[in-house]
Amino acid sequence: MGLPQPGLWLKRLWVLLEVAVHVVVGKVLLILFPDRVKRNILAMGEKTGNRPLVLNFGSCTCPSFMFKFDQFKRLIEDFSSIADFLVIYIEEAHASDGWAFKNNMDIRNHQNLQDRLQAAHLLLARSPQCPVVVDTMQNQSSQLYAALPERLYIIQEGRILYKGKSGPWNYNPEEVRAVLEKLHS
Repeated sequence: MGLPQPGLWLKRLWVLLEVAVHVVVGKVLLILFPDRVKRNILAMGEKTGNRPLVLNFGSCTCPSFMFKFDQFKRLIEDFSSIADFLVIYIEEAHASDGWAFKNNMDIRNHQNLQDRLQAAHLLLARSPQCPVVVDTMQNQSSQLYAALPERLYIIQEGRILYKGKSGPWNYNPEEVRAVLEKLHS
């Protein structure tokens, strides 16, 4: 089978570098200008006409998150005209050096942001059709949204319209579909 062509490796390296630069720039701006960043984020919400935002928290080592990822992609296809979507890559639910399943992805617990970015890159390979961001190494988003091992939310105008139950057994993208259909009708 052989190694991939050098051009493919350069492209992958470029994407990883680009994501890392965006994260670093975002962190620096957040530290230097927290009020301005908050105003910009709120202004972005106003520009979208207060469309619902669907948040999908998960990681590649969570089997139910990965198994239902195609359902989430269909939600994006069906409702991208009325809602925005975002995947937040959080800490690994079943890291290979922790509580791991047999035949699961071999991803170790993230020791630094670079590890988390590399793991998120595996999810990007599945073409999520929406932005993917990574949680901080302090797992701030995961803790604020009680998202581990995976969870779905719909937020609109600063209010939580839908708070999915915590996975793995209660992680259900079809519940999001029902809420979006109700909002659209």
